[in-house]
Amino acid sequence: SAPMAGAAEQHRLRVRQRFSGFYDLSVHQSGGATDIDGAHFEAEAYVGQMLKHKGLTELVAKSNELSGEIKELDSDMQMLVYENYNKFIIATDTIQLMKDKVEGLGPELSRLAASVHDITTTSSNINSNLADRRVRIQKLNGVRRLLKKLSIIFELPTRLNRAVELDACAEAVKYWTSSLPVIKAYGHVPAFQAVSQESESILSKLRQKLRSRLASHDTPPDDLHEAAALLLQLGGDVAEIRGKYTEIRRSRLETIAAS
Repeated sequence: SAPMAGAAEQHRLRVRQRFSGFYDLSVHQSGGATDIDGAHFEAEAYVGQMLKHKGLTELVAKSNELSGEIKELDSDMQMLVYENYNKFIIATDTIQLMKDKVEGLGPELSRLAASVHDITTTSSNINSNLADRRVRIQKLNGVRRLLKKLSIIFELPTRLNRAVELDACAEAVKYWTSSLPVIKAYGHVPAFQAVSQESESILSKLRQKLRSRLASHDTPPDDLHEAAALLLQLGGDVAEIRGKYTEIRRSRLETIAAS
């Protein structure tokens, strides 16, 4: 079909570009911050553009694609070193032979000089190619890590809801506080706005549960202390929480003293 043919052609083009990079050291000077093959590529700008135009399924698929490319590039680097290893061995043997017959062997010295020149050129090319591969792998790893972090954010409402249902209030607060910096950074993205709104709805239920626990005379001391601490982490009013906590503690002390 036409879509499959188009996908196959794109794959062949990317393969040709990767292999041409081993022998053509030119770097794309054109392209903006979202051109992953350009000299001015920026991971955050690239991911930001993807978040605006792609859904969660496409983001996960892209993350998997980048993981595959990283593995392919690692394999390509190993193959490049292997292909040139034999050249180093031959050059080393040539140098040793020239050392044994250097006196009075002008032509041999010329060949030696040529071999040394070839070694220097080959070594420089390999170093340049490997450096380029390392930079590209670092870029891809940066994008993959960021996509993985963002995919975890999309799972936040489910994780919060499960923690609240299991009465794991401390875990729920931990999930929220650790995700909050990312949510604030990408709060302008519609997908993250939906995650934030859904999470806030779940947190409202959690706050209500913690307030009820804080106001109950039957709450164990450890649970009472935890409820107060978690409400503070969720941005509750310090004076109000401190007042309720102190009131319950005082009431219990009075009860103990009267008994």
